[in-house]
Amino acid sequence: MTIVRIGLAGCGSVSQRGLLPHLAQEDIRQWCELFAVMDPVPGRARATAEKFGVPLSFEDYDEMLASEVDAVVIASPIGLHYEQAMQAIAAGKHVHVNKTMTTTTAEADEVISAAQKAGVKVVASPGRAHQPSIRRIREIIAAGEIGRVYWAEIGASSSGHEFEGFRQADDILSNVNPAWYYKRPGGGPMYDMAVYALHTITGILGPVKRVAGMSGIGLKERMFKNQKIEVEMDDNTHLLLDFGDNVFCLLFSSNSYDGPGHSFSVPFISGSEGGITTSREGLEIWGRNVEGWRRVEVPGSDMPFIFGQHLELPERHVYSDIMHLVDCVLCDKEPAISAEHARHVIEIIELGYKAAETGQAQNMTTTFSPRELTVGLY
Repeated sequence: MTIVRIGLAGCGSVSQRGLLPHLAQEDIRQWCELFAVMDPVPGRARATAEKFGVPLSFEDYDEMLASEVDAVVIASPIGLHYEQAMQAIAAGKHVHVNKTMTTTTAEADEVISAAQKAGVKVVASPGRAHQPSIRRIREIIAAGEIGRVYWAEIGASSSGHEFEGFRQADDILSNVNPAWYYKRPGGGPMYDMAVYALHTITGILGPVKRVAGMSGIGLKERMFKNQKIEVEMDDNTHLLLDFGDNVFCLLFSSNSYDGPGHSFSVPFISGSEGGITTSREGLEIWGRNVEGWRRVEVPGSDMPFIFGQHLELPERHVYSDIMHLVDCVLCDKEPAISAEHARHVIEIIELGYKAAETGQAQNMTTTFSPRELTVGLY
């Protein structure tokens, strides 16, 4: 195979704002082609194909799988990810799954097993653990600069997708109803947003051993364009993660406002000799082992394939993960943005809800082994 033909499942908000503009760029044609798009909303896939110059469009997922696509990018609502991933694998397609890969650990096990048997690659976003700032934090901790790690805090909050400016128009491409974010399965800020924080902190501190937590619904109803949305999934969840050896992390996720002190998926890590976090200035390290008590570093943002026009487009991290799949397919590499890491994060979410429901801490059963992310295409 000299080029990967991609089929995109789901032409909603994340695709229109970010994925399609990236995948339509000429500078990636040497490696891949956006060959087909699919969306069940009548007319949306066809309008998407016309706007972005995509050869094929479908309203039926099975029909897209029957076409000549080599890989599928799944950007549909989270509750559909498991079924669509399994269908793609059964059809012999490589798969990129936007966060989260599935909603249960058992489903994740099936995806991993099926992909291994079929001999196809699975890349499961988000690849946060491989971003430069996260790699640098790992190096600083390993060097002992902040001493023994005691605890961390990380989380993700946002007031709600119904307020996104993109969704407010009435045309077929931007009038995308966000109701599924509040429904089962796959709704709620844990699957939608905390997944970033969880990939980040486990990418730094490693696998979690035990989970405790509290969770509930703050707003029972939401509104989108004068339509009432009944909230089914918890929208206010707080977990305590035990990494073993008395290292703990406070994890928060809610459909409420965040602020400068609690920026989206930004880790704060406290050690016996100092601390570390990221801010608008860069990576901040402070403590008794730091010359002048405080140092700021700018690790850069060299995610793979982020150059040229891609530097200016939204959802760069997802596009980078998609291109990692292309790289793995063309160079026959094992994905570093792995389904095993995604499964571990899914179990944290699943057991976090169970811990909140039962009032009892839950022991984790999954783990993952980090792989180095390398680029073979350039």
